[in-house]
Amino acid sequence: MKTQNDTTMLKYTKKSNFIIFKELVLKFLFLFINTKSFRFVLLNKKPQIFDSIPITGKQSNRLVLFSTFTTDGKIKESLVYYLSNLKKIKSDIILIDTSLKRIPSELEKIQPYLRHYIWRENIGYDFGSWKIGISEIPDWKIYSQIILTNDSIYGPIHPLEPIFEKFNSSDIDIWGLTDSYELSYHLMSYFLVFQNKIIQSKEFENFWETMVYFPTTWKKFLILAYEVGGYKYWKNFGFKTDAYIKFETLTQTIFKNHYNNPTHVFWDKIISDLKFPFLKKDLTRKKLSPNELDEIRQVLVKTSPKVLEFVEKEKTII
Repeated sequence: MKTQNDTTMLKYTKKSNFIIFKELVLKFLFLFINTKSFRFVLLNKKPQIFDSIPITGKQSNRLVLFSTFTTDGKIKESLVYYLSNLKKIKSDIILIDTSLKRIPSELEKIQPYLRHYIWRENIGYDFGSWKIGISEIPDWKIYSQIILTNDSIYGPIHPLEPIFEKFNSSDIDIWGLTDSYELSYHLMSYFLVFQNKIIQSKEFENFWETMVYFPTTWKKFLILAYEVGGYKYWKNFGFKTDAYIKFETLTQTIFKNHYNNPTHVFWDKIISDLKFPFLKKDLTRKKLSPNELDEIRQVLVKTSPKVLEFVEKEKTII
């Protein structure tokens, strides 16, 4: 069993007192940052759009807003694989790219899967990209389902179709693959699905219109504002939410000051036992011990050798 001071967080362990203190300070500072006057004065910058390239028209009733970033502008095989699988479930994909540079020939690798490609200035993180995607696609309201996702994950490891089948016939307005108790309870935003009445609601439109673009050094504040804050926003307006895998089903007791991100602390269980379709990339980038590296390989060899190939080829296990 790991201790709270270990650099890796692959087990359900307690946070150090220093981490707990930092989170309290973060929440306190956020009270000031979240005021209208602070946002108006210091968070009023809008990202520049360098390229906005339409590729096809509307072809399905499912719209995917996909946020991606690379330092070198090269399209990785894992991205092609994910996009191709999203296309298989009949999706119109808008790729919003915040890479430091763009290589036009690289776009050819993914063009068959896209409805639209946008290259923009890198501020605002994923929520900023999704906001830009909404603003560049004027007919987004005619879709029956809108998916927000990004390239922070490898997969799919297991098929996506059964998950969509579970929720398509439900009255749930917003669902995610996992929920989390990090900072405060919320649906994790690496994969969020909006459907039913919410897409046509004034609350949905207002959420994107009032969103500001946080600087790239303010990631935790953005999480509080739009991942945690977004969940509270939807609940306050009475929209129904759900998660494919609920954290409360993974452990007998939920401890407030533990690491409560299920894609980290229960990653092996949810992939092997619960058909969770992704592996978070930041898991493979941590400074892992040889045993932990082996653990990841053993799980992927059984569930998805293809995804293991991406992980090892892209050298994210280091």
